[in-house]
Amino acid sequence: MKSIFVSGVDTDIGKTFVSVGLCLSAYQKGLKVGYFKPFQSGAYEKDGVLVAPDLHELKKFCDISSCYSYLFKGEVSPHLAGILDNVEANIEKVKQDFENFSKDKDFVVIEGAGGLYCPAIKGKLFSDVIKELNQEVIIVTTPSLGRLNHTLMTIECAKLNNIKIKGLIINKMPQNKTLSEENFIKELKMYTDVEILGIIPEISKPTTQNVTNVFQNILVNI
Repeated sequence: MKSIFVSGVDTDIGKTFVSVGLCLSAYQKGLKVGYFKPFQSGAYEKDGVLVAPDLHELKKFCDISSCYSYLFKGEVSPHLAGILDNVEANIEKVKQDFENFSKDKDFVVIEGAGGLYCPAIKGKLFSDVIKELNQEVIIVTTPSLGRLNHTLMTIECAKLNNIKIKGLIINKMPQNKTLSEENFIKELKMYTDVEILGIIPEISKPTTQNVTNVFQNILVNI
């Protein structure tokens, strides 16, 4: 079984979109795929049932097996969301859930929240969760102004924590680029040798087919 942890340089960076793309590409290749979200914040109620937004996003494209360990209502860090919901999350439950969920899978995508130093549970950041699950990480970034700084700091954070980086995915690359966006990749390569696994263009109307198409070549390198 192969697995990968998808993290990002910030919130709202496109981690779920990238996770969906990887899942779809693997599914189209005939693999038994799973999507695991250890901590899901921002749950909302629909017809009396709490909905996990990221898992719901995946279901829009394909009925791939998905699982979470903890579901919280607050649109905040999982640690704070757990406090608001009066739930004390346990890393051992996450590890056991992941082990059980992965048993019959060929490929599992694990998605974090925020960045590597986002608080996951009491006393543990997502960098700790990645190490507890013994995962390599894909770092998702965008070419917008300020992201070079965030990206390089995230890379250094991973290295300081002995987290192996599988590579970078640059998301939301616009067709009409600003000067900053035009030079993002060139500048990035000046300061790091971390592999760029793929550059994802902005997709205004994502569909199963066009999302799968842009991720097919990326999956080969994972």
